[in-house]
Amino acid sequence: MQRAAEMAAPAARRVTNCYDTEPNWNALAETDLWLRGAALDSRTVSISLEIHGDILKFSDYNQIVDYVNRGDMRGLVSEKIGQNQVDYLDILARNAFLTHPNKFFAAGRANRAALTSVDYFDPDYCETMRIHLEENEIPGVAGPEDGGGQTIVCVTSPRVIKDIRNVAASQWLEVQEYAGTNRKFTSEVGMWAGIRFVKTNRLALRNAGVTVIQTALNGATVVGQGAYATVDVVYHPGQTGSTRTVTVTSTASFAVGMYVTIHAQTLGTTPLDTDGTQETRRIVWLDGTHFAFDKPLLKPHLTTDYVTNALTVHASIFMGGPAIVYGVGEAPTVIIPPKYDDLMLVNRYGWRGFLKFQLFRPEYYQVIESAGSVD
Repeated sequence: MQRAAEMAAPAARRVTNCYDTEPNWNALAETDLWLRGAALDSRTVSISLEIHGDILKFSDYNQIVDYVNRGDMRGLVSEKIGQNQVDYLDILARNAFLTHPNKFFAAGRANRAALTSVDYFDPDYCETMRIHLEENEIPGVAGPEDGGGQTIVCVTSPRVIKDIRNVAASQWLEVQEYAGTNRKFTSEVGMWAGIRFVKTNRLALRNAGVTVIQTALNGATVVGQGAYATVDVVYHPGQTGSTRTVTVTSTASFAVGMYVTIHAQTLGTTPLDTDGTQETRRIVWLDGTHFAFDKPLLKPHLTTDYVTNALTVHASIFMGGPAIVYGVGEAPTVIIPPKYDDLMLVNRYGWRGFLKFQLFRPEYYQVIESAGSVD
């Protein structure tokens, strides 16, 4: 029978790596008949698992009465829960990369909070990141094309790539100039200093830097709340009977067009990468104590949760090899539980997995965080 402490602890597996030897290259004497010999030692990494998953629910009644997706509510829910899984795992992987213990910050800043709005990504950082990886004898990522060899790949935001392209005397090469019709990395856009660049909006961390303006919710919000009736002339988001605004303590200094993040008050005044309750929205209307957004809120939020406009931080991840491990006890699996309400109306489509993205070899990659241009 397991002890309570063992049962409560997360499942973990220890992986052991053996160090290379350290040769003693001093010449041997003729009388050295017995050698001390080289030594071996090792290091271990603990890989743990977590439970992750999500679910969508709909009623048979809605399937018949609400003509959504041409009457195929089941197909719509199946598609959206699939995208939920893709986005969920993508965020977990990104967050694991951002746990690097020795991140660099543009302009020599000490940390993310010290970045200013003009601390852009300097292309010279590419050379620095490459030499750091080469000095650690990191081999590089295998290229997608046949016989392409290994190369360092930088995954970053479109804004950082734009800033590199526009720097004076830019050495940027568009992907078509060196790859032609050969296979490329998904979303690969170009090269600088021999480093291939891949873009993703997932690394534009809105409102993750120094706070510009902040207020707090003056009342809890519910799912479906906060979307303005008409957005960008053509969109009518949310449901007819939903509450179109959220109430805050003050909207002073905020403006239409700003992006704000609603995040948990209990985790501090700055949005955290690991706060799964957060949502980011664009303000499309405001008065003294109310906001209306471009989309409805899709998560509930507590009264006093923060509403923050802050510096957008752009992360650039230079990959030289496998650095993050995807520990899987059970791969993400579709779950469709049977209906168990009294009238057998409610359908549930979801997924679950026993898994974790975890830092494994930090020396195999580098991370730089910077600001980005805003035009």
